[in-house]
Amino acid sequence: MQFILSMGKDFSKQFNMFYSLKTVKTGFIILIGLFFLIGFLSSCSQLKTRKKKDDLMSEKFSFETEDGTSKLIGDCANIGNYHPIQVRGYGLVNCLPGTGGDDINSLERRIVYDEMTRMGIRDVRAILADPTTAVVNILGYMRPGIQEGDVFDVEVRLPPETTAKSLRGGWLMKTKLEEMAFLAGSLKEGKTLALVQGPIMIDDPLAAESSNPAGLKQGIILSGGRVKESRSLTLHMKSGAESAFATDRIAKEINNRFFISAGQKKGMATAKTDSLIVLEIHPDYAKDVARYVRVIQAIACYENQAKQLRRMERLKTELLIPEKSQQAAFQLEAIGKKGMETLRDGLNSPNVEVRFHAATSLAYLGDGTPAKILAEIARNEPAFRVYALNALSVLRTDIEAEMALQELLHVPSAETRYGAFRALYNRNQYDRTIRGENLGNQFSYHGIVTGGPSMVHLSKSKRPETVLFGTDIYLKQPFGLEAGAIIFVNGQSSTNVVVKKFALSGIDEQRTVSNKLDEVIRAVVELGGTYPDVFQMLVQADQMKVLSCRLEIDCLPEPNRVYHRPGSSEDDELIQESSQKKTVWERMNPKNWFNTNPGGNSSDFEGTTNISVRE
Repeated sequence: MQFILSMGKDFSKQFNMFYSLKTVKTGFIILIGLFFLIGFLSSCSQLKTRKKKDDLMSEKFSFETEDGTSKLIGDCANIGNYHPIQVRGYGLVNCLPGTGGDDINSLERRIVYDEMTRMGIRDVRAILADPTTAVVNILGYMRPGIQEGDVFDVEVRLPPETTAKSLRGGWLMKTKLEEMAFLAGSLKEGKTLALVQGPIMIDDPLAAESSNPAGLKQGIILSGGRVKESRSLTLHMKSGAESAFATDRIAKEINNRFFISAGQKKGMATAKTDSLIVLEIHPDYAKDVARYVRVIQAIACYENQAKQLRRMERLKTELLIPEKSQQAAFQLEAIGKKGMETLRDGLNSPNVEVRFHAATSLAYLGDGTPAKILAEIARNEPAFRVYALNALSVLRTDIEAEMALQELLHVPSAETRYGAFRALYNRNQYDRTIRGENLGNQFSYHGIVTGGPSMVHLSKSKRPETVLFGTDIYLKQPFGLEAGAIIFVNGQSSTNVVVKKFALSGIDEQRTVSNKLDEVIRAVVELGGTYPDVFQMLVQADQMKVLSCRLEIDCLPEPNRVYHRPGSSEDDELIQESSQKKTVWERMNPKNWFNTNPGGNSSDFEGTTNISVRE
């Protein structure tokens, strides 16, 4: 009996403990429930507050002008980060034929010495003291919208107090390019934005120490800089238009028009704050960022289908008015595929300006219908030529565009022919008509079979490139030419040409070839000649009048030419003067190599604007 009572007491204790624990659990569950209920009610309150705030912002920000027309993005936001970034560096040039120097007390030398020491290079003092090396200043400009892996030209020059005499034949070793500034009296380094290396093309390929010593001390490396990080554009809301609602809506409209589909749809715009949108570059406009900006600015901030149809009816009329056709075409291009039918109506206009704007916008929308019209404009209207050729290059898979550009390779105009070549290259560098080779891993080399007059074209911007238009180009004997500092081309014999390399140490080498230019160029490269060496030889041959055809340098169609509208009263003499071509030597002038502000005062920012004198 006692045993049973004892068990009963134990059971009673355990039951009381369980009951107590159960009560605690129940209370805990109730507390959690109350916590979530309070949180839910709080979030509902915040949601209502945010919705009310968004409603107030949407009421405050209007997507229409006072006359009821849709606001465009350009009405509400300004483009940002549309300026060149200046990058600088200090590097070491080697391979000089004894024309280098060691500037022990210079700032540039100290910076290079410290960098080489950090890299663990031995005998740095001996390397810098070697007469085959020289320390240089490096300067470059990274264009707006430049992408990772893209290349750009850089300027190289010897410091003012240097003892080095010449950069001819020099090769810049890999160097970092950074944003730099003088703050508080000292040089502050910024982020590394690019790397640079390559052969140096001196300013004046015919310079000598006796006649032009300054021309030997500075030069350029074509496509020498390579970008490490892409640059995005930005949109900044104008004063009074700042609104998270507005930036979200504008970013959505941009992404409806511009996106890429790599596995999943990705838009080009991201709203960051109530006043800032980050804008990536769409691949279709990677080579024409200026036009991309103009089209973005022409997108409507928001409009329903009915309003868009009414606007398109108005644009249909404005497209046919020469003074309004450009902006109308931009807006129709910004609308996208829906605007194509209206743009096609502009192709039938008797006015060349209207046809040009309609055809260009259609090309950027992927329509090859206007290929022949664009080719005709490129052939006959210098003011529109560069833009028409760019538009043809965008049509990468259109056979009509390919054929139209190929036909332009045979016209008499040098800039039209080379412009067509560059458009074909940008469109498809493996096109059978212009496909070349990377000669000696030094430069792009192309031979074009053409029905037009023979011509040699050299590039002194963007990329090292030699193009021979014609198959029967030769050097007239007798002659003697220099290809850099240690290669000489001897054409004194009437039967052959001897290309000889005088080694600084070791055994001299030579090649014997005919006087055909192709064979001579190949012999120079086989002996270790670089693009600057070939460039020097050809400029010298042209100067001595031993080249059998004309030589052109950077003979591309020029932007920002004046367009003379029929029936206007502009002064014809001023029109002709404004469109006059630069000479070879003007194009070689270093001050023309870099545009210090492509976003502000060049025609690139204006897209297809062709200014009349009246305007």
